[in-house]
Amino acid sequence: MNSASLEPAHSRLVEDNTSLAFPLLGLLLWAEPYHRGYFADDYSLRLPYKQQQISEGLLAGLGFAFIIVTVVITEFVRDKRGNSVGEKFVSGWLVPGWAWESYVTVGVYTFGAACQQLTVNAAKYVIGRLRPHFFDLCRPIPNSSSPLNELGYIQAYTCSGASAAQLKEMRLSFPSAHASFAMYTAVFFIFYIQVKGKWRGSKLLRHGCQFAALIAAWYVGLSRVVDHMHHWSDVTVGFIVGFAFGAIIFVYVLKPKKYGMPRSWETGPPEMLPQPVMSR
Repeated sequence: MNSASLEPAHSRLVEDNTSLAFPLLGLLLWAEPYHRGYFADDYSLRLPYKQQQISEGLLAGLGFAFIIVTVVITEFVRDKRGNSVGEKFVSGWLVPGWAWESYVTVGVYTFGAACQQLTVNAAKYVIGRLRPHFFDLCRPIPNSSSPLNELGYIQAYTCSGASAAQLKEMRLSFPSAHASFAMYTAVFFIFYIQVKGKWRGSKLLRHGCQFAALIAAWYVGLSRVVDHMHHWSDVTVGFIVGFAFGAIIFVYVLKPKKYGMPRSWETGPPEMLPQPVMSR
């Protein structure tokens, strides 16, 4: 493959990721979530406010670092074993095959992460579900003269506590973006290692790593319930969205078969792709 065919692919990857970054940033900075009401006897909203164990920045940093390190090491080893695509010319520069495949894989992962986050955050702003610590943080004062409150569902009220940023976050419970991103990363990793990470030295090492990634994502979701940041249904839907995006992005966007049928690290026949990829 020459530079003329690689440069358009490089440009499209950058443009696709950039095109998703702007709407996601605009949503987080300027959008206002739907102001949902509440029932005074809704005890699911009366949990105490707690500091979260895993912040958004920490989760994103760990997730991206985990995928980048995994991909770079895997592609480098495959290249040394003679299973890479070979060197490429990009804009007159000779790029090692392992570096090119690492760039493509991480770029596609980033694209999927942006799609997944845009999906869950758009749902958050449309639904406006109140977090379990709503009463503790908001300390709502109902407007007794408003006809909107006559049936017991309080829609007209003011919050007497918390900052403006906290009051905005208070309405973004459904679905859990933490659980969605964690599951997306775990599923992408599981599929990637299944296709490209076989090692002769241990038959269980790969599966042990896959299980550890799944448990880590599971823990992230559970921590959101323990920290009173989400209802269990928020986390469940987040897991489902993350799983769906992880599988779809890997199978139908990354398309490992497109970059050559991967071979295991030991001498042997080509590693078979998951059945959804091979089916026509």
